[in-house]
Amino acid sequence: MFRLRSEILGNERRVWIYTPPGYEVSEEVYGLLLVFDGLAYIDPNLVPTPTILDNLLYEKKISPLIAVFPDSLMRNQELACSAPFVEYLTSELLPWVRKRYHVTDKPSRTIVAGSSLGGLAAAFAGLTAPQVFGNVLSQSGAFWYNGTMKHNIDAEWILIRRFIENPRLPLRFYLEVGLLEHTRDADMVFCNRHMRDVLKAKRYNVTYREYMGGHHYICWRHSLADGLLALANEEQKV
Repeated sequence: MFRLRSEILGNERRVWIYTPPGYEVSEEVYGLLLVFDGLAYIDPNLVPTPTILDNLLYEKKISPLIAVFPDSLMRNQELACSAPFVEYLTSELLPWVRKRYHVTDKPSRTIVAGSSLGGLAAAFAGLTAPQVFGNVLSQSGAFWYNGTMKHNIDAEWILIRRFIENPRLPLRFYLEVGLLEHTRDADMVFCNRHMRDVLKAKRYNVTYREYMGGHHYICWRHSLADGLLALANEEQKV
């Protein structure tokens, strides 16, 4: 675990780094996985991503990669379509990682991932920095976001509209949502299906899954591997 200071954001956060078994700097550069809400995604009781990666690598189901897990500080601000936060990732965090680890700089081998607001932030990072992030892994992405943190199913959804209006980018997507993720104000199933339909209409490469479950880490821990299998292997056509 490292503590890294950001001049862009004016804060300091913990960052955890995973290297695969047998990591060697003499080998070909490794793929890169960046996961938001890092503490939750290294916690054995929430989403034990290092163990999931070890198991997938042992079974030879994915290519070796390095994973970066930044901690969340002001989560509702940083993960809610924040341009300064993406600038921090691309100008400070990832350059720091690449100086210290034998990791790719190719967007086609770089995955940005998260759940809920983290899934929203992953898609926003892909939209605004496709020269860095070529693969988006969203678990129950909060695509209802309308510029405030108030859920309102009738409000304009900012990120979805930006994907509608912008030209198609060289991105691949894995989206998933639980069929029990319904509330009065925010229907997660509806907004994730809407995001899927928009991306497919724009001819993006999209893998979409629905599972019988709710908005909880116990669900995401079981399905994270599906997203990695969809995105972490050899480069595919976008």
